[in-house]
Amino acid sequence: MRVPLFHLGYTLDSGQVFRWTFEEGWWSGVVGSRSLRLRQNGDRLEGCDDEAFLRRYFRFDDDLEAIYADISGDERIASKIDRFRGMRLIRQDVWECSASYLLASYSNVPRIKKMIAALCAAYGRKLPDGRYAFPTPQELAEGDTDIAVCRLGYRADWIRCYARSVRDGEFDLDALKAMDYESAVRYLKTVKGIGDKVADCIALFSLDHLEACPVDVRIARAMREQYGVTGSYATVSGYARRHFGRYAGYAQEYLYIAEDRERKKVSARSPDTRTPAP
Repeated sequence: MRVPLFHLGYTLDSGQVFRWTFEEGWWSGVVGSRSLRLRQNGDRLEGCDDEAFLRRYFRFDDDLEAIYADISGDERIASKIDRFRGMRLIRQDVWECSASYLLASYSNVPRIKKMIAALCAAYGRKLPDGRYAFPTPQELAEGDTDIAVCRLGYRADWIRCYARSVRDGEFDLDALKAMDYESAVRYLKTVKGIGDKVADCIALFSLDHLEACPVDVRIARAMREQYGVTGSYATVSGYARRHFGRYAGYAQEYLYIAEDRERKKVSARSPDTRTPAP
């Protein structure tokens, strides 16, 4: 299909989603129970004929040029938009997104990917290509597999309790979808293991609250070094929402990918001085 302003690689490799890998020119991933293999050739996206799914998932309904104009109030963010032009937010399923980010608490992307892969292999349905669907709340709550094999640590209790609460209707995902931003964040934080950052990630990536601005260590560093803003989570996130406005979530993601790429460059230049494990 022909796509609007879009960069597949930047979008899938910007820390938003955890079930995609790049190999031999193709991006392979699983979204829910859908196994996908995609590549971009200029303004064409190849590998999937379901245009309605792609348009929703990659938010092709977002007018990126208008969003850029709205958030490019200073050179600091404008330069990052120029560098990573075409990166889009991804519109994720609320159950998969919330469960994934619950596991993401106090962890890094490689570790998060391993945990989610293990969870899917243990509880998800096996797909024809050998990969696994993301488990439903019912599958996760009722599965016979010992969750210890997933090596989730203390997150194991969080995810099983959350799955049971969604299965039983105690935590209402349909009600969550209908809430405004502040109400959604408050409701999400009633779940054990979901704090400010995880709630903001879920609000931004699955609930269409584009004003949400998750603050992790990269965003905190960017806001401190580039905007002179320090303080509590509420202080930094609140400043970003006021400064960038209704599309603060997009601005946050451009700050994130720039910080992430810079961190990886520094890591690659630094000698490995770690002591080998015995």
